[in-house]
Amino acid sequence: MSTGWRVVTETVKQKWGLSMERNFRATSNARNEAMFREASTFAAHLRQVEKDLTSWERDIDSTFTNLRAIMLSPLPRVYEEGHSGAAVPSEPEATLIGGDVQVERLTAAAQETKKRLEIEVLQPIKQWMVAYRTILERMRRLEALRLELDSRRRTVTELQAKSERVRANLGAMRGRGEIELEMTLRKMQHKEDKMQRALSQYQEMEQTVYNSLFTLIKDTSVLRDYAAAAILIVQESLQAGYAAFEPSMALQYSSSALPGGYAPTASGVQHHGAEAIEGPAASMDKFGDQAASMGRLKSSAAGVGGVKASKAAPGGADKGYDQAGAGYEFSAEVAGAGDVGGGGAASYGQRYWSTTAAAY
Repeated sequence: MSTGWRVVTETVKQKWGLSMERNFRATSNARNEAMFREASTFAAHLRQVEKDLTSWERDIDSTFTNLRAIMLSPLPRVYEEGHSGAAVPSEPEATLIGGDVQVERLTAAAQETKKRLEIEVLQPIKQWMVAYRTILERMRRLEALRLELDSRRRTVTELQAKSERVRANLGAMRGRGEIELEMTLRKMQHKEDKMQRALSQYQEMEQTVYNSLFTLIKDTSVLRDYAAAAILIVQESLQAGYAAFEPSMALQYSSSALPGGYAPTASGVQHHGAEAIEGPAASMDKFGDQAASMGRLKSSAAGVGGVKASKAAPGGADKGYDQAGAGYEFSAEVAGAGDVGGGGAASYGQRYWSTTAAAY
């Protein structure tokens, strides 16, 4: 019987209960199935987050582009009727709507927002999804191995029962019974060897999938930080857009509330680390304080979590991580492009991937 046919027939037997073997127990893959089920629910949330952030990118770019075009448009003028009956404008030259607005800042703010969202938030999310899809494919292969193993177990069990029947009837069958018994035992030995190979393959793949899921699940805790970073980036984008209208409100970009970075202020005054933040808008000031503090605490916690995950991982886990996805790597060159405000994406990326990407 071919391997493919074994998988098909075993699927039918287990799904519809068409087997006559009442005492047969299917091989369990319960822990991976439970972990993958919850990881799949999380992946659905992550896809929605990615969709929303991409929508934010488009909306901000569209809004700032439209604002720039509007600011460069002329204001309507008052017209009077001239001596010849023609309409004469009260002002010879049209005044631009945003005559004193630094419109290029709007374009720059939109571009900076897109770059930061892509590097600091969307790129890590996409990397997680790459690892998830890799594990999805491994789960399918693992299920096929499990079904093949169970099919071979059934075959060996049937041959064992047959050999017992032949042995019990040796007296009545005489010489013919001994020949049949010998042939049955040889065939059973051959099938047992195949079953053991299938068992070894299944156990190795099961452990590999478990190790990969172990790390993938540990990585999910940082979504909270990425969500906060995305909101902070959008907040700073709007502040940067406002600075085009009020140059005194010029903004220095923060490093998305990450350790060692800068905290944004409504007044544009930037202070490093835990120094006091000044600014006229108390609500914006408060958000900056909270975001920076949250980022320092959570990023530190994420680092500790990475260490704990490394210690808690079962033996042989590194092998599973290495196989989980070849593309799951951190690129310092790419992240460096988003290094704004002192530290930025490069600094955070190195901290994050040092505890996770190496595992993949």
